Amino acid sequence: MLSKYKTDSEKYRLDDRSINCREAWHLETYDINEAGQVHTYLIYLRYLPYEEQLHWKAYNEPPKGPISKRAFKTDFEGCWDFEYDALNSIKEKVRELRQKQVPWWTLRSENLIDRVHYPVTSSADEWSNEILLLDQLLVEGFETKWLRQKATSLGGNPDLKFGSLKLIEECLIRTGFAADDAQKLIAPLKAAHDLRSKLKGHASGSEAETIKRQALKDHGSYQQHFRILASACDEAVRAIAEQFAKFV
Repeated sequence: MLSKYKTDSEKYRLDDRSINCREAWHLETYDINEAGQVHTYLIYLRYLPYEEQLHWKAYNEPPKGPISKRAFKTDFEGCWDFEYDALNSIKEKVRELRQKQVPWWTLRSENLIDRVHYPVTSSADEWSNEILLLDQLLVEGFETKWLRQKATSLGGNPDLKFGSLKLIEECLIRTGFAADDAQKLIAPLKAAHDLRSKLKGHASGSEAETIKRQALKDHGSYQQHFRILASACDEAVRAIAEQFAKFV
């Protein structure tokens, strides 16, 4: 249903609750219920071009559950939704980091924030692609050169082979973290980066299939796995930002 909009970010902007087609049309609101079904209201579909209405009609099916709790709260009870959302929290934090122009992290592409979404289908390809985008947004943003210089200035002698996450770990240890605590803090980011490499790399093969099976076994669905991973990454980035703010 939403894949059409996800895969063409040049034409469509898929926000948390709305969809825009560049300079053409705008869908006021949509949401996804606990059964994974995308839903909106007829009053908003009526404003879409006829071809777009046909697209939504093609995916129409009987409800497998009620509308999302968030939609009921905001659209029918008229209340603000303050429930924690990991991906929204991540996007809020990276916007803050970009605005502050911190030297240890850079937004690599202006459209990355808008491109990362929760997986909404049972497709392993969609799930792995969202992990790729999450890694590009977070891990690729860390400035390796600055982190190496900081680790050195704090008294470390980091190996030239160290990547950004290992350098963050080194900085944390040099500011008083126990080695185990530093490793645990960056573990979610390392997990996202490793998953990206193994699922989207050229040599994925049987290892990727094993990872997919394990994710479904442990979490029940790719959507739930991604939500848990995003929540852990959000906590990690916020903890790193808090520590780095003390010596930047």
